[in-house]
Amino acid sequence: MWMMFVTALPCIGLIMIFVWAFTGENESRKNYFRAMLAWFGVAVALIVMLALIGQLPALKQQLQDLVPKK
Repeated sequence: MWMMFVTALPCIGLIMIFVWAFTGENESRKNYFRAMLAWFGVAVALIVMLALIGQLPALKQQLQDLVPKK
């Protein structure tokens, strides 16, 4: 319960997730926090992909503007 409380804290929680994922003797805890980091990575990648897809029409227009017209 204490670890869940600490991870809920904005900056300290993220730092502690990294600490608990890579240090200590408790393999279950390390695996749990490594899985949390993996899911965090998946979520960040998904958000970046969705942001890029949302900007695709604007990027396409900028690329077309860069190409000289004949």
